[in-house]
Amino acid sequence: MKLINKKNYFQIVCISFALIVTGKLILERIIGHTDRYYSDNILICLGFCILIPAVLSLHHYLQRFPLIPVLIGQYLAMLTATVVLVLIMDKLSGTDTNAMWQMILSMTIPYIIGAVYYYISFFRQVKKANSILRELSSDN
Repeated sequence: MKLINKKNYFQIVCISFALIVTGKLILERIIGHTDRYYSDNILICLGFCILIPAVLSLHHYLQRFPLIPVLIGQYLAMLTATVVLVLIMDKLSGTDTNAMWQMILSMTIPYIIGAVYYYISFFRQVKKANSILRELSSDN
């Protein structure tokens, strides 16, 4: 069962980007933070919104493995991508001393929310499909 596919990937990216950026703006307004690197951070949010669904969609190919190692592996893939991104940004323009931890936190929160939503939806669909199969097999 594949929840993220070619047909809905763009919609998922757009919806998650809108939610994350809106949440970012509301949070910054509440705490009174002014973002000097606004455009850079919005583009990084877009990058995460493209990458997180791509990593979560790999679950379809990893279903034969236990769930916990798959979750850890997916998170480690996102963590590696984040570390590489920060290292590249540091080489190009220099970053703050705690940029690595800020980016890891900025990636972890949306990833956890996305993963929880994805896996809850996945298991609900599996449960629904199993109940339909039971109903069909009991009719015969």
